[in-house]
This record gives sequence, structure tokens and C-alpha cells, in this order.
Amino acid sequence: MFAITIDQRRSRHTDDAVPDLLDRLGQYALVRQFERTAGDEVQGLSDDPAVVVDLVCAVVATQAWWIGIGVGAVDQPIADSVRASRGPALIAARAAVERSSSTAVGLAVEGEGTRHAETALHALARVITDRTEGGAEAVAAMATGRTQKEVAHQLGVSPQALSRRLQVARWSEEQRLRDLATYLLAQIAS
Repeated sequence: MFAITIDQRRSRHTDDAVPDLLDRLGQYALVRQFERTAGDEVQGLSDDPAVVVDLVCAVVATQAWWIGIGVGAVDQPIADSVRASRGPALIAARAAVERSSSTAVGLAVEGEGTRHAETALHALARVITDRTEGGAEAVAAMATGRTQKEVAHQLGVSPQALSRRLQVARWSEEQRLRDLATYLLAQIAS
């Protein structure tokens, strides 16, 4: 099981962004949906490594949150609320979110055998956060499932210009790193 704890960066100097985050995170199919657990922090539970990776990519792109992922067991039966849940995964998520503030990308993974998964997620986060606004826009448009020709038309650029934007944004590297991180998280959870 994966417990994910997300804590707002610089929360004392910015508005409360938790309600907006909860709205965005509501689209993910989780074992227990995200909910505010304390102040400017939210927590959710997932059993799907692909969902965890998708969620991490969406949150890390904002560069506004510390992300901690705990891998391990959750006491059974799982409580109706993530706040009432207990177990090693939740303890690991707490340790991870605390450690995340000292990482270059604001992300940490805790639990047995998580080192390689954390490394893959760090590389993925770096690819995402290093993008220009135009690169991020091109990647987001491609995520809609349209062809490059359709996206180029939508963005008002030539197909060649879009291809270049995607190359500079390292879109293909993102796809491979997503696959790798998902695989590594699945190996840990099995």
C-alpha cells in the first residue's frame, strides 16, 4: 500500500491552497481519497503504483508542495477515513514528507527497498520541473490523446515546432521514467 502525504510549501506566507489541491486530487481512483489531516497537509491511500506516479507528476509540476510517499502495510480493515488509518505505510509517509523538504525536488519515498524508486521519481520530477512554460503547455496538450498535428494546430505552431518543443521538454524521457517509477513501486509493493 502507498500512503501519500502532501504538505504545502511556504504555507505561512501564502493562502491556503488545500481546497484547490483536494479538488484536483479528487480525480484519482484511490483506496482512500485525500483529505486534510492537519493544517496545510493532506493524505491519501493508494494500492496502484501507476496512480501514485500520475499523482506525483501532477503535484510536483506545481512546485508548491512537499510530497512524502510511504510504502508498507496499512492496518486492516482499512478505516473509512485516511485520518483514522494506521500502519507502517502511514508512518513512512510522515517520515518521507518531513525529509522531502531537504531534497532538491521536494519529494521523498520511505519504506523497505524504496531507494531506487525514489531515484526514478526524483529524475522524473526534475524533467517536469525543468520545463519551460511552452514545453509544459505542449506536454499537457499531448496528454489529451490528440495527435501531434492536432496539438500543433491547437497551439498555433507548426508540427515541426511542436516536435522540437516536446524534445526540449523531454516528453519521451518523461514517459520512460513514468514506466520505470511505476515498475519499481510495483516491485516494492509486491
